[in-house]
Amino acid sequence: MRKTHTNKPYKGVGFAVISYQIMEKTYLEGKRLNKTPEEISTDIKNAYPWEHREGRRYNKWLDVRRDFFEKHGLPISPRRTSLKNLATKAKQL
Repeated sequence: MRKTHTNKPYKGVGFAVISYQIMEKTYLEGKRLNKTPEEISTDIKNAYPWEHREGRRYNKWLDVRRDFFEKHGLPISPRRTSLKNLATKAKQL
């Protein structure tokens, strides 16, 4: 019996594709409106389409965002909860 191979995407790939499309649309709209990279970065952050920022969808969003921002030279805000950021803020006090 011959095994048939399908080209179905792995689970979660759909979230990455949706994320990229949203980011690209937001990026192009921001460029059209002559927004700064910081403004575009904020717009993309606010364009997150799902209700909760957790789980597989959110992880895919973050993966795509990291790559998208690097590719387009957009600034990515540092994680608010990282130990390094907390230490930096503590030194500033």
